[in-house]
Amino acid sequence: MNAKKKCFLTILITLILLISFFILAKSTSLDFLKALGISLPLPIFTFIIALIDGFNPCNLFVLTLLLGLLVSAAHSRKKIYITGYTFIAVVYIVYFLFMVAWLNIFKFIGFITPLRISIACIALIAGFINCKELFFFRKGITLMIQERHKGPLLKRIERVKDVFIKGSTSMLILSSIVLAAFASLVELPCTAGFPIIYTGILTGKVLESGLSYYSYLLFYNLVYILPLSIVIGIFGYTLKAKQISKKQIQVIKFIGGAIMILLGIILLVNPAMIIGT
Repeated sequence: MNAKKKCFLTILITLILLISFFILAKSTSLDFLKALGISLPLPIFTFIIALIDGFNPCNLFVLTLLLGLLVSAAHSRKKIYITGYTFIAVVYIVYFLFMVAWLNIFKFIGFITPLRISIACIALIAGFINCKELFFFRKGITLMIQERHKGPLLKRIERVKDVFIKGSTSMLILSSIVLAAFASLVELPCTAGFPIIYTGILTGKVLESGLSYYSYLLFYNLVYILPLSIVIGIFGYTLKAKQISKKQIQVIKFIGGAIMILLGIILLVNPAMIIGT
């Protein structure tokens, strides 16, 4: 089977599954789910979405590129751990603040029908854009790191590498912070989808106190950086350089996009399936 036939078959199967899910979501009532004993507690839902979000190809690309260069430059586990975990600590803080901003915007507006439909549309649009990367990588509209940002990003990675080889620990931490902050900003188009969808859904939940919402965001971000933490651990333990491949990025984007589309469909036709009553 040639590439065109595989592409057509994948798109056809995906469309059939999405249409089937649309029909299922529209016809499924909350009472029916309760009768079956099917429910997804918010902590589990948070964990699942955050873990899926954590396999973010943009973050994985930057981190594996950075660590790969550092491993090839010098075999220092201590410095690799310092650089890597400083990087994800900053990613955690920036991502958390980003989600806090969206949460407060949504709480101010209130989880009204227009907001729900808007979030659903964002999920569907972002999902389809991410899915198309499997077939048309970086062609047309893309939610990847923009080309104009790649040059400055690579320069900052090279600076971290220079400090890694010649500089002090304090300078290494500082340069890692600067890199992570810059990377987090230029990756926003790549990372914005799930935080907006999740904070929108979280807004629709009735929690015991205002602090509970922030607790879930803290938990979400802890799970979000889990895959990155494992990557750092593997690099530090093996001291082997391996960068995420184009094919892996395409598959991750497709899976993430498909899940966004499913969430968008639910929010659009039957929000009670995830929001509850």
